[in-house]
Amino acid sequence: MQSLEIKASTETPEVKFNKDTGVLHISGRSLPEDAFSFYQPIIDWVVAFLKINPLQKVELNFDLDYFNSSSGRYLLELLSIFESKSKPGMAQIKWYAEEDDELMVEKGNELKSLIKLPFEVITTEG
Repeated sequence: MQSLEIKASTETPEVKFNKDTGVLHISGRSLPEDAFSFYQPIIDWVVAFLKINPLQKVELNFDLDYFNSSSGRYLLELLSIFESKSKPGMAQIKWYAEEDDELMVEKGNELKSLIKLPFEVITTEG
């Protein structure tokens, strides 16, 4: 299995999932015209990774400037897969947002309330 890397575009985020370190990072803007086509390969990779992953910890970092509602659906699906398929205590979620970006802080807290995994909303200075 290879690590997963997808370069950012004006409509899609950068994705860097390192299979060796267990650090999975999604950053940028997510407003693809076809969210399914963008996110399904990511979801497939995560499902395969969790089946063979020998690591004790996996950290999923989100550093998004914006995401549309269809992307939000797939982000929640991605988190749900970690919730249901990872070993207890293995997955940790970190949601980064600029402290003055109330919408992204709120979205992080919203996702946090829906997932039963260690989930930290971290505000940063803009």
